[in-house]
Amino acid sequence: MKLSKSKLVIMCLIALSGIFIYSATSQTPHQKLNKVQKYMDIATAEKLAGVVIYINSPKYGKWIGVSGYSDIENKILIKKEDIFSLASIGKTYNAVAVLKLIEDGKLGLNDKIKKYLPQEITDSIPNAKEVTIKHLLGHTSGFHNYNRHPVLNELYLTGKLKLDTLSHMNALRRYAYGVYPHTKPLGTYQYSSTNYLLLTMIMDSILPEGHEAYLRKNILTNNGFSNSYYKQTPPNNLVNHYGDINKDNVIENLSNETVETTNWYSGDDGIYAPIEEAASFLQKLIKGEILKEETLEDMMTWNDAKNPDYGLGLMADKGFPYKFLIGHSGRGIGITTDLYYFPKQKMTIAIFCNTGLRSGTKDISNAYYKMRKKIMMKLFLF
Repeated sequence: MKLSKSKLVIMCLIALSGIFIYSATSQTPHQKLNKVQKYMDIATAEKLAGVVIYINSPKYGKWIGVSGYSDIENKILIKKEDIFSLASIGKTYNAVAVLKLIEDGKLGLNDKIKKYLPQEITDSIPNAKEVTIKHLLGHTSGFHNYNRHPVLNELYLTGKLKLDTLSHMNALRRYAYGVYPHTKPLGTYQYSSTNYLLLTMIMDSILPEGHEAYLRKNILTNNGFSNSYYKQTPPNNLVNHYGDINKDNVIENLSNETVETTNWYSGDDGIYAPIEEAASFLQKLIKGEILKEETLEDMMTWNDAKNPDYGLGLMADKGFPYKFLIGHSGRGIGITTDLYYFPKQKMTIAIFCNTGLRSGTKDISNAYYKMRKKIMMKLFLF
């Protein structure tokens, strides 16, 4: 069938209009990253002190965006090289240290913890005599979370916690021993920092140099993380940390409190790192460059296969719109961190914010989570 010239012109115009419509509504990776930057700028203009975001994937390449201040008082803009306290992301680093020791035959994944800990501890914490190292790593010991004990938590959230006067043993005595109402049956998942404090005590019992020196050398230095620190205040580039513990909707400088807790908490915290090194740590871990393949499989065997939540030091989640993520988050009075790998998209995303959500007002939390949600929707959907 022959088409008239006028019909051919009309068809060409329709086709071209479709191309123009597609071009106007679709966005290039560069345009999407510009949107991410916009969302960051809105959040720091509203409530957050500073934000650094790292994105790395085949689609977007590697990109680091910054917004806001590392030091509000002196109006110092935040930089991609700045170092943050990572809060509970420290659990992943400590889990890797434990698993390295298991690979070296110095610990057994199914060893009972009573083999390594003082009898006082296993006699005083409910069900401790039956708990294994694997239970601790996966938060399935059922132990009460000592640092969420009402008394300790109140001291922490009000900035009155003087950790230089509190030993880790005394912390267990005051806030973990004999706490039955908040425990769970053995084998039940319950996120608890008590598990990771005990893991560091176990490492200390077999390492002449102690777990701190071991982690710094074998997990940080040997993997090239020269600007990452464990329980040592970085000499340079550490951001100020802010929060709102008096709940007046105005952030205040909580740097001293954040450094105090980061240097004191053992196993469940303790890491300082710039965003690129933290992201590199997760990427190397997932690629099998730090642990053996079979060890990594153990680490990523989730407590609940249908609804993954936690493996051995790694969080997991099936969610919209990203389908699946692996990594860890951290929350403190002066710090908020998210570090995730998305295997379906082969994408790493880290969001570090030097404003804490714990004890802050809803306005501060909303500013962070609104920003994060928009970023996820933009990267994974539109």
